[in-house]
Amino acid sequence: MADTEPVLIIGAGMAGLACARTLQGAGVPFLLFDANEKVGGRVRTDEVDGYRLDRGFQVLLTAYPEARKFLDYEALDLKACYPGSRVWSGDRFHRVADPFRHPIDGIKSLGNPIGSLFDKIRVGMMRMGLLSTRSMPDDLSTLDALSKLGFGPAMIDRFWKPFMRGVFLENELSTTVRKFEETFRLFAQGGTVLPRLGIGELPKQLAGKLPQ
Repeated sequence: MADTEPVLIIGAGMAGLACARTLQGAGVPFLLFDANEKVGGRVRTDEVDGYRLDRGFQVLLTAYPEARKFLDYEALDLKACYPGSRVWSGDRFHRVADPFRHPIDGIKSLGNPIGSLFDKIRVGMMRMGLLSTRSMPDDLSTLDALSKLGFGPAMIDRFWKPFMRGVFLENELSTTVRKFEETFRLFAQGGTVLPRLGIGELPKQLAGKLPQ
């Protein structure tokens, strides 16, 4: 390939845009193609009757290394989600809080029926790195890994399954333990946020730095 021939990038989703930014930074010519008028792929925000509606479940984990590399967090005006969950137990919602960021709420969470006291201690030990899945086989499922860590059925069914289903987009927690390990670390090390104007600001910001 001659030096003047551009690299062809098919798709202006987040991966395609990041590829374009990388090539731009290296001084490599490129052409970016997409079937849609707007960039972002599935990472989109629609404006309907004055409201901004993100497509699907969308959040940004600030600890993502690639996100920190490509995005200007300050310019996105990020708004943080509460570091915890509200879990329905059949009669009412119960809060499960991150005790490292909200100690008082974390203490209150100890008495709720979402798992046993020891289950919650195990989550804290995982958060501190005192309980780990690193010695487990790489191909072990998340569900089996949680059982091996000692979590009881109530904690798995009421907390881990609903939470990780939303992340992995599969119901059986068959995703490998290594992916779970990485995901848990990202949630623990950073914030869960959204840009003030919607998730569509991520691809918009990346595209704004590219030549027309």
